[in-house]
Amino acid sequence: MRNSEFITGEVPITKEEVRAISINKLDLKDKKTFLDIGAGTGSVSVEVAYNYPGIDVISIECKDKAVDLIKRNIEKFKLKNIEVIQGYAPIEINKKVDAIFIGGSGPNLKEILEWSKLNLNENGTLVANFIIIDTFYKTLNLLKDLGFKDIEATMLNVAKLEKLGKGEYFKPLNPIYIISCKKGEMDYE
Repeated sequence: MRNSEFITGEVPITKEEVRAISINKLDLKDKKTFLDIGAGTGSVSVEVAYNYPGIDVISIECKDKAVDLIKRNIEKFKLKNIEVIQGYAPIEINKKVDAIFIGGSGPNLKEILEWSKLNLNENGTLVANFIIIDTFYKTLNLLKDLGFKDIEATMLNVAKLEKLGKGEYFKPLNPIYIISCKKGEMDYE
């Protein structure tokens, strides 16, 4: 889905190229439940719910303006398979999930990753995006310490063609660090 299809405001949106790769890495085929932590405008939640109508989506966001945008985007796309929870993760969700996307963690990164492991089904996928390299490295090390498997890291550089005087150039966007991994089959809490 294009960014232009979403209702946006002052809340950051996960860019369409980043969403495409992140959603692909979530490996959502045959999954039943998906959790989006730090959902922002809800672009990841909405795209997943739209393209995978059989998946129950839980979208967690703490900011009022962002929650409003998520709800407006859900209404725009007439989606019935998204539950929006306003709050700070980790919070009680009363179910295990097959896939988790972390778009924002604030100061609770370690707690969110531990909570994610507890709430992921066996072989569930976790994908996290970062723009700050220190947070990327911290997450990478925490995931290893927590025993996640098949950890992959990708740095995505995207540039968009824009006008510059009489010509055109590729204007670079901030690089995005994407981590994907799975909860191991033998991980028992």
